[in-house]
Amino acid sequence: MSSTRHPARPAAPAPPTAERIRDAAIAEFAAHGFTKSTVRAISTAAGVSPGLVIHHFGSKNGLRAACDDHVFEELTRVKSEHANASPLFVASRMFSDERTRTHVDYLLKSLLDPSAQGQRFFDHYVETIERVADEGFAGYTLRRAEDRRAQSTAIAMLALALPLLEPRIRHVLGTDDLESSMTRLAPTLMDLYRHGFIESVPHAQHAPEPGSNPGSPHDPPAPGDAQTGIPTSNEGRS
Repeated sequence: MSSTRHPARPAAPAPPTAERIRDAAIAEFAAHGFTKSTVRAISTAAGVSPGLVIHHFGSKNGLRAACDDHVFEELTRVKSEHANASPLFVASRMFSDERTRTHVDYLLKSLLDPSAQGQRFFDHYVETIERVADEGFAGYTLRRAEDRRAQSTAIAMLALALPLLEPRIRHVLGTDDLESSMTRLAPTLMDLYRHGFIESVPHAQHAPEPGSNPGSPHDPPAPGDAQTGIPTSNEGRS
């Protein structure tokens, strides 16, 4: 799976102007979505002309690509800086800071966007998890499954379920908002990451190994012939 390439953009402008436009765009996209947000509304929020937005970023899609990159880098940085803190502290930190909370809202809007840009954001998320599994994260050593893409996708699904399902989760837990839901669930999610969920399996049952799903390119060979998986005559008699 390959990520959608960034739209072509001109050379980076003077940082203060670029950052002001980018930050205004992130807030607009987070509040109103990508379709309803206009270059004119973004330029008004940034205190610049629409032409200056296009001059700096090339197009609305170019601006969004810059916003995607910045939001992803900032959320990763916050998690990395507080990797050794308690899950409750990280949850509180992410929602007590208005800027970070806006980034979380932007993330949610991007995940719900059916366009290629929205897919690019999810692809980038999965690819980052793959890289973290290879390199480790803030001193943590992570188990690497044989089918790394499936492992990273499963972790991404678990990590992103909270913002996507928050209204349902809030109803079940009796929490008030995304922050309180995340605060309550963070310790449980950390426990699942560190210790898993299944404590034991029936004596005659073996849990499937990673990559052993039908159709996976990483399937182990079936008993018998290593190439065809057809039982040998001796195995057929047993």
